[in-house]
Amino acid sequence: MARTLPKLGEELVAQVETAWAETQPDWARRRLLVVRLIAQHELTVAEIMKIADVSRQTVFTYRDKLVAGGVVALLQRGKAPGNRPVVRGAVQTEFLEQLAAGKFRRAKDAQAWIKKRTRKTLTESGVRKVLRRLGGKLKVPRKSHAKKDPAKAALFKVELPAKLEAIAGAAQQAGQPVRLWVLDEHRYGLLPVIRRTWGLRGVRVHAPYATRYQWGYLHEAMEVDGANRLELLFTPCIDQDVHALFLQQLGATEPAALHVVIQDQAGFHLPTTDPRLPKNVRLLPLPPYSPELNPVEKLGDIVKDRICNRLYPSLRRLEDHLLAALRPWRTDKTRVADLIGTGWLLDGVNAGVPT
Repeated sequence: MARTLPKLGEELVAQVETAWAETQPDWARRRLLVVRLIAQHELTVAEIMKIADVSRQTVFTYRDKLVAGGVVALLQRGKAPGNRPVVRGAVQTEFLEQLAAGKFRRAKDAQAWIKKRTRKTLTESGVRKVLRRLGGKLKVPRKSHAKKDPAKAALFKVELPAKLEAIAGAAQQAGQPVRLWVLDEHRYGLLPVIRRTWGLRGVRVHAPYATRYQWGYLHEAMEVDGANRLELLFTPCIDQDVHALFLQQLGATEPAALHVVIQDQAGFHLPTTDPRLPKNVRLLPLPPYSPELNPVEKLGDIVKDRICNRLYPSLRRLEDHLLAALRPWRTDKTRVADLIGTGWLLDGVNAGVPT
């Protein structure tokens, strides 16, 4: 005949009943149930196992913890040690540097790097877990010109306040309003933009396509801080005369103000000393091949998202669609402010010539 367990003693029983009356998580409630059944001294170990849905060893483990250290010891939940990650410490730091630089085209590349660095081989699924754990994400890389000088791009951010002060400091001290713009252009046309789209697994997705070479140019300028305006101009071609026309449009938004325009050094942009430059406009060139410094680039990506995977019967219909797609940014300055962000550009403007 099965025997019941020895009695626990009045003090331990009182501790168990006090803890039982309190709110406990499910795992703690189960432990208390086991020792509470033991304390009642009416059931066998097999009966306690069945009621609490635990193993025989668990019943004795919980009893021993209670006897050794009371309810406090019983309700201490240890953390499983688990396996030590292969990519940790100095190796993790180096791995993150490689990941930030986009050195891993595939999980296999990361797998080979880990094996070379640690002499341990992870499965591809294990490598993907490491990549996700450390913030990795499969991305389409952005094109970067071979002549780009990262040092010049970094220096531009540092020198921006001083450059703005040199260009517009005197005007601001004289009480003249100063408005800062970022400017760029994007080509659009009847040749469709094809981008990824959602579809069913195993079913090929098709997008309409026709080879038609008709183009136009969308000139865009966003005001940094201040009114956060968005100015647009559609033109059939692009050259320095057209660029001068768009600069006149920016200057006309507030004729009494001095308009400082940050732009790249494209050949169809006016140089800073060109006589066609409006009197109330000043130019601040970006370093060569540094599109990431211009927030207007984000607007171009938004435009492509709105017109991708579609055919348009004419440029006019396409332009109407572009205007409709950009209307939220033309009417809501907070959207423009979101594109500009709160990073180095806004900090440099406020440090140089607050608008």
